Formats: sequence, structure tokens, C-alpha cells
Amino acid sequence: MKIKSIVCLVTIVISSLFAVPQSQAVKSKFYVAKMKKAHLPTAPNNGTDDYRCFLLDPKVTQDSIIKSVQFVPQKKNYVHHAIMFRVTAADVAEAEKADQNGTGWPCFGGSGLGSMFSSFLTSPWLSSWAPGRGKDVSPPGYGIPFKKGEKLVLQVHYNLLAANGGKVETDQSRIILETIPAKGATVKQLQVELFPAPVELACPAGVTGPLCDRRNSLLDLAARTSTQSAFEAAGINVLCQNDPFNPKPSLISRCDKVMGRDLTVVAAAPHMHLLGRSLKLTLNPGTPGETVLLNRQNYDFDDQSATVLKTPVKVKSGDTIRVECTFDPTLRQKLPALKNLEPRYITWGEGSSDEMCLGVIAATD
Repeated sequence: MKIKSIVCLVTIVISSLFAVPQSQAVKSKFYVAKMKKAHLPTAPNNGTDDYRCFLLDPKVTQDSIIKSVQFVPQKKNYVHHAIMFRVTAADVAEAEKADQNGTGWPCFGGSGLGSMFSSFLTSPWLSSWAPGRGKDVSPPGYGIPFKKGEKLVLQVHYNLLAANGGKVETDQSRIILETIPAKGATVKQLQVELFPAPVELACPAGVTGPLCDRRNSLLDLAARTSTQSAFEAAGINVLCQNDPFNPKPSLISRCDKVMGRDLTVVAAAPHMHLLGRSLKLTLNPGTPGETVLLNRQNYDFDDQSATVLKTPVKVKSGDTIRVECTFDPTLRQKLPALKNLEPRYITWGEGSSDEMCLGVIAATD
């Protein structure tokens, strides 16, 4: 089953990486791309989140290898995350039309370009930024190919709950690319793999309200984000072989993914929102060859940095990778950003007051 791209992430997550010889000592060239126009974030239907996409042209003058990507948010307090997507030739015209000469377009879940169906497993990410991440520097010996004249889409998630004193101002963020020439470089492509698990958090004992009903909560989610959002919660349950209509609430989210090809894992990162407590990625759990790829205990939303594995781990076709998250929904009544919101049944959703369980790995064939 295909579902709409549900990247949030998070924020979060790892950029696509490509190998480059460490011995290559070439002078770097820098390109800066800035949002054409300042954007005043607004949330639909009394929501608290604005997902906005902008078409950026870094005006790269030669086929290059990107050594680092730096996202520079102008309004750090309420920029929840940013993701940079490649713009394929098939989508350039659509992106230029949607961008409306720099004003951008709403894009809850992915870039909003191309088919309405999911690019969840194949989203052409260039890089990402989330709290706790500074410059996205490729590990030694790695880089990201970028062609001459290529453009990108910058998706920014504005969390209006975090606006200082509730005051929202315009934002005009930018990115900085550090590159070297691609000519003569030997590249070995690495790809991003995403591992989601459904989130089903009932209101804590003694906490009541209309949105503690799951159906009401999903209707509210669709109204304040997008009509596809409510279907994402069902879609992830289906992917993880759970009942999409009557899922069982749990403080633990878990999903197993059987790999369809051989690959080698190089790095891993977690993404949850404010109620997340831990995230773990395990290769072949419960077997003699069980290997922990990532174990982020005491998860901190302000530190979603990736972990580069000391030794890359080989994964074979047919192996299983499990993502497992734990949550504490009582934090909703305690955290300053959430405690004044109406109690609700919490599902997977792209708003800051919703939740996610998403593991991300960078791997090579």
C-alpha cells in the first residue's frame, strides 16, 4: 500500500551520502541559496503548524560533490525542521508554478510535487536539519553529487507553539552548499532508508475531553494539517500489519521491515516529537545475529543528530530491521509548549503536538 510521503522529520534525519576519496584535496566552492521572499507563517484551521515549501536555485556552475550543507534558519525559535529535496526534471515546471515567484506553497508531508501517491521510501532527499544539528557535514570520505544548474525544494516546518510570546514574524532562511568538482571523483552512492512505526497514545488515566476519542482526534488532525494526514495513521498501521481501524493503544510503537536487497548501513538517526522517550533500531531482533544499529535512550527533541557507526553493518535481502519507540503521554500536561492544549488521543501526525516514531539509516548497496 502506498501512502503520501510522511517525512517530518524530522527533522531529523540523515542526508543522502555518497563516497569520495579522502585523499582528494581540492579547493572548496561555496554556493548560497536564500528564500526569494520572506514568509509569514500561518497555520490552517486554528492549528499550530505551517509546512511551507520553496524552490531554491543555488546556481551551481559545474557538476559537483557536496561536502556539507548548512541550513541557516532566520527564526530559530519556531523552525521545527527543514528538509531539502532534489527537483527531478519531471517536476521542475510544477515546482516553478507552485512557487509563485518565491512565495512558496503548503506541503504537509514531503515536497507536494509529482504524484499524489507516496514517495515515502524513495523521497529524493538532499539533506535535512533539525534541532541539535548544525552544519550537515558528510563523514570523512563521503559527499553528495549535485549537477550543474540543479535546483532544490526547501521544506520548512514552522512550529508556532514555540513563537516567543506568541508573536510570529517573517522568516527568510537560507542554505549554504560547500562543494568540490565532480570530475575525476569516484563516487559510491549511499541511500536513505526510512523505518516508521504507528503511534497510538490514548489520553492518560483521569484525562478526558472530546479529542480523547480517536476518531475525533483524526478529524481534527485532518482539519489543521491536511486531508491526507488522517490516512497516514491508517497507512502506517497497514504497513506494520496492524488493524488500521481498531488499533490497540500502547506506550510502545514497533514495526518490523523485511529488507528487499543487500546493503551496508553507515549511519542512523532518530525522530520523534515532544513525547518521545527512546528510539531503537535493531537488525534481526531475537536471533543469534541480532545487531543494534541505534539505541537512543533519553531522547531529546533538541538533539536529533545522526550517529555514524564505528563499523558499517552489512544487511542481506530477507533480513529484518525493527524500529521501536517509547512515549510518555503525561508530558502533554507538563510541557510548557503542550500543557495548554486540549487533551487528545495522539496518532502519527506532522504537527508538533502530534507524534512520530521514525528511524532513519544511510546505507550503500
